[in-house]
Amino acid sequence: MAAVNPARAGASIAVLGAGMVGLATAIHLQRRGFAVTLVDRGPPGGETSFGNAGVIGRGSILPVATPGVRRKAWRYLLNRDPAVRVDHAALPALLPWLRRFLACADARTMTRNAAPLNTLCAAALAAHEDLIAEAGAGGLLRRNGYLTAYRTAARFAADAPARAILAAHGVAMDLLDAADVAAIEPHLAPVFRHAVLAVGSASVSDPGALCAAYHRLYLARGGTGLRFTVQALLPAGDGWRVATDGPTLVADRVVVALGPWSADLLRPLGLRLPLGVERGYHTHRRPLGNAVLGRPVFDAESGYVLAPMDAGIRITSGTELARRDAPSTPRQLARVLPVAHATFPMEQRALADGDVWRGARPSFPDSLPVIGPAPGRPGLWLAFGHGHIGFSTGPATGRAVAAAIAGAAPEFDLAPFSAARWL
Repeated sequence: MAAVNPARAGASIAVLGAGMVGLATAIHLQRRGFAVTLVDRGPPGGETSFGNAGVIGRGSILPVATPGVRRKAWRYLLNRDPAVRVDHAALPALLPWLRRFLACADARTMTRNAAPLNTLCAAALAAHEDLIAEAGAGGLLRRNGYLTAYRTAARFAADAPARAILAAHGVAMDLLDAADVAAIEPHLAPVFRHAVLAVGSASVSDPGALCAAYHRLYLARGGTGLRFTVQALLPAGDGWRVATDGPTLVADRVVVALGPWSADLLRPLGLRLPLGVERGYHTHRRPLGNAVLGRPVFDAESGYVLAPMDAGIRITSGTELARRDAPSTPRQLARVLPVAHATFPMEQRALADGDVWRGARPSFPDSLPVIGPAPGRPGLWLAFGHGHIGFSTGPATGRAVAAAIAGAAPEFDLAPFSAARWL
């Protein structure tokens, strides 16, 4: 099929992936005068960005790999903890990533990696507010924090080192006792002895709707959106050729923001990055009677989140370690549902038949995304691997990538997020 050049004016850029990271990147590139084509096989925000708890987390600066993970490794492997489920049939394929992940799970590495994550998370809410204002989506945003709730004093005490790191980076927290929790969330069962309210965090009532609003903004600004599957990426003179199952595109620059599919596209170019996936599930329930939940609540011991959404209460599972495209196995979600129902009054039945969603979070072993130019590949830029914080930090990532492509200084240092650390 003949090549199609997406440029209309100025330098042309193809952004591959229309999740939160890709959408924000495309809008910020538009603002800097580039002609942008956004390519994704599905609807905007239809994959990982759709299924999260909607949290824009100021305090999401702690890597997933922590010393506590090492202590619980055997418990996780035996599927005895609701926070993690391991597909044992997939273990041979997962082991290379798991070895690197566990190598990062020490106090020194955790503390070191929290610093760049802090720069990214510190920019997250303002970057969202900027786009939300232009997109006219203010009704989706809630600025009332994120609650991590503890059933036992022992678990609360065990997380003290993590709170110390948050405090060292200026993350504002309110430490609550049982009475405080009851005061701000009166419809929760009185099962939590302690809680931490991340007061600088926010949330949205429909992540998919916010992605759709950002996409409408992108189109209204003159952007081109294409619904095709990206199949290959090839150098083409001073630019790049993007082969899809439809047209072949030619662009001066390309930004890869395909989430858990990014590594597949880059491997033929010699860029072999240790991108893993952390699968997750969610379902919805209607609150009973006049029960109201004011903010997302993470049940620390039980490994799930209750998130108030426009569609009802979203119950999200912990992490499933499995092959990215393996069939759904929502046993982890089924395990926490009885606990969730005992914690907050909800209808037992789902909002709709088959209301179980599954997605895959793209994750590097050190929990740092890859953001910046691809080493040794002029004109190729990378923006993926955000793990649990892609929805939250997508706009900050997109703003930084657009600035760097335009030759301006990003608001945070991209060096710690370079793909070169893995090559």
